[in-house]
Amino acid sequence: MTDDPQKIKIFVFRIGKKYGPEYETYLEDKLKSKYDLIWIRNSLDSRIALQWNKMFLMNLDYDYPIVVMDIDILLENNYFDLFDYKIEPGEFLSIPAWWNNRGGYKVNGGFYKYYPKDCRYIYEEFMSNPKKWQMHYIKNGTTIGPVNGEQYFVEDHVNKKLKLKFIPKEWVTRWTNDKGLNKKIVEKYNTQTTGGVLFDSVNDKFNDNVKIIHFTTSLNKPSESNLYKY
Repeated sequence: MTDDPQKIKIFVFRIGKKYGPEYETYLEDKLKSKYDLIWIRNSLDSRIALQWNKMFLMNLDYDYPIVVMDIDILLENNYFDLFDYKIEPGEFLSIPAWWNNRGGYKVNGGFYKYYPKDCRYIYEEFMSNPKKWQMHYIKNGTTIGPVNGEQYFVEDHVNKKLKLKFIPKEWVTRWTNDKGLNKKIVEKYNTQTTGGVLFDSVNDKFNDNVKIIHFTTSLNKPSESNLYKY
């Protein structure tokens, strides 16, 4: 069994005031012609904070895969390959956080593709004690607060029953609006992958292999970058 032939459903969260409507415009322009883009703008439960609302999508009664994606991204080159990446039931796809394997974790929470019915057990575990889990990875020192840890929870629980898969490292990079930090990211990409040079600073262009760029620091927004183009 492979992906359902209908349009892939992409769920994107824009909860709170940090990201304005221009982020919706950007992704609509990039994706709407081919995919069913679904926006979630309010918390689905008063007990649940920000990105932890992603857990609710694991309780959907779908027999086909969905994509769950962060809003603080750029899409470049042949980015449709990312969304069309084939998975089978029992598999869970993410993007690799090759730039920072904190605590041995590998998943970047900016992109997931999975069959919701496969992941219902993860939703049920989270909802059994959401207060506990939303603080668990902050308390044990894996990450810092006030809200964080969702991707670590997902990785820990995916590994209990599902096969965790990743898109090629060459397809994804971290990025910021800090030129000094970006220089370090470029150096690491160039040594950790086989994709070649990450960024052409003369022409302000990412490597042709790169399909998704995730802005990962809390103070940086892709819309403030000169690379954020509609």
